[in-house]
Amino acid sequence: MAKVSNVHPIHSPEVIRAEARAWVLKFSDDTAPSQADIASLREWASRSPEHRSALQQAENFWQDTDMLKELAVPVSRSRKQFRLDRVLPGFRRLAGAIDSIDRAPAFAAVMLVAVTLAVSTWLWMIPGSVDNGTYHTAIGEQKPLALVDGSQILLDTNARVSIDYNERSRRIRLHQGKAHFNVVPAPDRPFEVYAGVGMVRAVGTAFSVYFSDQDIEVVVDEGKVELARVQAPATDTGAPIDTPMIANVFLSLEKGQSVSFNEAREEKKALTQSVLSQKLAWREGLLIFTGSPLHEVVAEVSRYTATRIEISDPALGDLAIGGRFRVGELEALYDSLEIGFGVQVSYVDKDHVRLRAAPR
Repeated sequence: MAKVSNVHPIHSPEVIRAEARAWVLKFSDDTAPSQADIASLREWASRSPEHRSALQQAENFWQDTDMLKELAVPVSRSRKQFRLDRVLPGFRRLAGAIDSIDRAPAFAAVMLVAVTLAVSTWLWMIPGSVDNGTYHTAIGEQKPLALVDGSQILLDTNARVSIDYNERSRRIRLHQGKAHFNVVPAPDRPFEVYAGVGMVRAVGTAFSVYFSDQDIEVVVDEGKVELARVQAPATDTGAPIDTPMIANVFLSLEKGQSVSFNEAREEKKALTQSVLSQKLAWREGLLIFTGSPLHEVVAEVSRYTATRIEISDPALGDLAIGGRFRVGELEALYDSLEIGFGVQVSYVDKDHVRLRAAPR
């Protein structure tokens, strides 16, 4: 007879969080879990306080799943249209399953209280959603924000946004950096993103905005947006966005199109699917280059690190670079430059790297 082992591998926090999310999804669908499933969950949760804590935070993981689409209703929608039957059975099963975990009785109580509170809260807003205010990311950090109407923002490195929602409008100010917006349709409450002298308006769509040095780049990956220039851009104070004076809409963009513009010019482009995927790869923590000049590669990589990367040989600036790199993994980039592109990488100090042509 095989002996059951109580020894389990020690997993990283990332692995434990991923496993907890998988359990929540499993117990939140419309199919009743089996007794084996319940027993497996009890065993998994009893392994360590970290496992139980990860389950306790499971509600936050919903922001990363398609389940938000079921909850993504405008605040003006009738309560009767909100399908609680798709949500509560799963959480009742989850709370019941963990109720008998001997070493964590308080956890089950916390989950049951959370479910009770959620019944009233979810009638009006998405779990884990953020209030009006200003949010930012540090260099090298990316952060998702769930808004109260189900719309979502993903902030890229060193970005800052202010959110101003009311019953008539949804306004976002991008002070700096790059952000991706996934907008829940609400025709009676336009969704507007302000950046410098520009405004991007969407009803229900997905797009990214990059604001740097008064230049604005917009890339649309779903739906359609309208662009306008503002005559009196809001001040960069973080206070609620006052209604600015807006010039006429000068351009519309659809899926697979982008534009770079400022106060005096605009340049519209049609993007192939591969180029569109490349431009949006940062959302997955990737930087993809296909023949980009080295100076552009360095500029993009430098947004994710405090390390100064200097091209000491001007002739190298136009060297065509191709590759796929994980955000923040500078060593992989340096190895690629040295092995594949004939670039010598030298450290001036721990925060300063110099690139020059490798000696022949």
